[in-house]
Amino acid sequence: MNPRYWPLLAALPALLVFNLIVAGHERTLASGDAVLLPLRPVDPRSLMQGDYMALDYALTERIDATMAAAHWAPQRGDVLYAYLRRDQYGIGQLQRVGNVASKPRAGELVLKLRWENHGAKLPTHSYFFAEGEGERFAQARYASWRIGEHGTALLEGLADRERRAIAPGRMPAAKDN
Repeated sequence: MNPRYWPLLAALPALLVFNLIVAGHERTLASGDAVLLPLRPVDPRSLMQGDYMALDYALTERIDATMAAAHWAPQRGDVLYAYLRRDQYGIGQLQRVGNVASKPRAGELVLKLRWENHGAKLPTHSYFFAEGEGERFAQARYASWRIGEHGTALLEGLADRERRAIAPGRMPAAKDN
């Protein structure tokens, strides 16, 4: 075999793994269980490449309080499992917390989190959007998540106080001169 093809052959396993990860995420977004998680108030902040909103969740505050009441102090990086039940509006309500994955009870969803710096953390801490959209996304009161098998969760978007998805605005079309 010609040695000039070796870099290509070396890259193929990495590309395969990357594609499998993307396919898994796409499957979670398409068929995962939808749940809304209430947000704690935070301010949108500007970045050079656009705007973003730092996300803080009421759920993690509740998990932290549950852990403190049980005198349970996980180590940094430990995996936790939050068992949620959706109310009539699709909002996730914490039922229990564990450090070992177990089968959810009827009507429960399991959400995988990590313990970082003295608190439970969801996988996503910020939401990026186009520059100038900060005012629209400042109305967010919920984060919309899709939860897949084994508690893997992906942030799908943000929703307002009426639980309606906040859709990104369309960029105005460029005008020809």
